[in-house]
Amino acid sequence: MNTQNSKIDSKGRIVIPNSFRESLGIKKGEKIIAELDKENERIILFPLERKVKKMHIFLSDNPGSLAKAAEVLRKNKVDLVFTESRSTKRGKEALWSVVADFSKVNLAKVKKDLEKEKLILKATFAKV
Repeated sequence: MNTQNSKIDSKGRIVIPNSFRESLGIKKGEKIIAELDKENERIILFPLERKVKKMHIFLSDNPGSLAKAAEVLRKNKVDLVFTESRSTKRGKEALWSVVADFSKVNLAKVKKDLEKEKLILKATFAKV
């Protein structure tokens, strides 16, 4: 793993070293995803590809619901970049937020397949 020191400026911005940007192909103005890993006290940055979309999957808060949703995405060959899940109404409803490359996928089919599952309540797409 390559490391370099960076500084946070007075506006809270951090400069990603040029060698890192070049290595990952990150250009000026491109978006990145910042993930807070509070447990390990670190911030993880991911380059965000232009073909990436965010999907919110609302599901019942029961064992196996998330696995069922993940299986639907796997069958549809969705390329996951980042996911996060949490209970919104303990024992009733959960939310799985998925950032993924949907460029080779039929979005309507993915949504339809998810909504066919009895444990999955709703699926929506959003801009990243």
